[in-house]
Amino acid sequence: MKPNPNTLAKLPHMGTFIKNKIQEQNITYAETARRMNIKQSTLNGYFIQETLQTRIIWKLSQALNYNLFTDIIQLLPEELQNTNKTSFQQTIQTQQQEINDLKKEISIYKEILSLKP
Repeated sequence: MKPNPNTLAKLPHMGTFIKNKIQEQNITYAETARRMNIKQSTLNGYFIQETLQTRIIWKLSQALNYNLFTDIIQLLPEELQNTNKTSFQQTIQTQQQEINDLKKEISIYKEILSLKP
């Protein structure tokens, strides 16, 4: 089924988005540009762009030591945020099941120990 264009979440203005994230990290624009090995005027140019290449967001994430992609994903409608089950999520679910199983075993062992005369 094709999504209805009228119900699609609006793409955030990426220039404004990254400008706000840099400010939140309390890092100057000059320092951010230095970490990215670009001129500050280039960084300033990003702020007016409605969209940015993934490569730029990748480099910004590394410069800020902050995962910008996670925040971008959180801007998606909630029903789309977790549609892909990653191996990391699957590992967590598997480990949680193992923890629950071990808790049951411990409970059984405690019960057996309490029945001993």
